[in-house]
Amino acid sequence: MKLNQLKALVAIAKAGSIQEASRLMNVTQPALSKSIIELERELGVPLLIRAAKGATLNSYGTMIAKRSRAIQKEVDKIYEEVDALRGDQSGRVTIGLSPPVGGAIVAEAVGTFRKQRPSTLLHLLELRPSQIIDGLRDGMLDFGIVSHYGETGPAGLKWVKLYSTASRLAIGGTRARARHTIEELGGLEWLVMDAPDDAFSFMRTLFSKLNVPLPTQVLHCSSVTLYFQLAQRLNAVSAWGEMAFTTLDELFRRGVMSPIELDTELPGMNIFLAYQDEDLLTPAAAACIRCLHATAAKRR
Repeated sequence: MKLNQLKALVAIAKAGSIQEASRLMNVTQPALSKSIIELERELGVPLLIRAAKGATLNSYGTMIAKRSRAIQKEVDKIYEEVDALRGDQSGRVTIGLSPPVGGAIVAEAVGTFRKQRPSTLLHLLELRPSQIIDGLRDGMLDFGIVSHYGETGPAGLKWVKLYSTASRLAIGGTRARARHTIEELGGLEWLVMDAPDDAFSFMRTLFSKLNVPLPTQVLHCSSVTLYFQLAQRLNAVSAWGEMAFTTLDELFRRGVMSPIELDTELPGMNIFLAYQDEDLLTPAAAACIRCLHATAAKRR
C-alpha cells in the first residue's frame, strides 16, 4: 500500500470521477486508474462503483478514504516536526472548541500564542463535543477544548481539566415560583444543546446523579444562536454556563426568562483539553497547549 494510491482514492472521493481526480492530482488518467486497480488487487476487494457518469466509492473505499485522510494528516505533521527541528516556526494547528468555551481565557491564550508564533496557521473550529471527539480520532484536529459535565471523557483520548465553571437553570417567560424539585423539572420540557443520550450532558448528568428518570419532552438544538433565541421564546428548561450569567441576569430583570432553583447542587461545567497522545502533538500544537495551561492557571 502506497501513499500515492491512498491520495488517488481520496481525490476520486472528492472529485466524483477518475478523470477529474487525475486533473486535480496532475497525473494521467491511466496512471491514476492503475494505482486504484493495484490497491484493489492488494486488498482483494473493489473500492469504486464505476459508471458512465463517473466513479464513487463503495463501502470499502469510503472506509479506506477516511483512514487515508488521517494518514495524510500524520504525514503532514512529520514534515512540520522536521521543519520545527530546523528552526521553522510556521506549521499549522487545528483546534476544535465546543461553544461554551470560546471566552476570555481561550482568547487570551490564543493572543499569547500568536505573539510567540506569528507565522503558525491557526484554525479554530466551533464544534459539538461529539464532533471534536470524532475529529481527534480521525486526525483532523490537533486537540480540542471541550466542555461537559463529567470528570473525564470517552476512552481512547487524553483528557486534562483546565478549569470548572458554575451552572444555572432558566426557563422562558415569567414564573411565580423559582424553586422546584428535580421530579417537577422532569415533567417540564427541556431545551438541550447536546444529544439527550450524551452521557456527559448536563441533563443526563443531573438526573442520573439523583437517580430520577430523564424528561420525556426534550428539544435538541446544537446551534448556539438558535438555542439562545428558543430559550427566550419557549416555556422550556435550559442550562447555562458561567459565561452567560450576565446576559441571563438582564433577561431575568426584563421578565423574558426566569431563574430556576433546585433543592440540590447543580453539576458544574468542566473545561477539558483533549488530544490523542502528548507525544504525537506537533511542536506548534504543544506550544499552544502551554499557552492555554498558563492562562487557565490564572483562573484557579
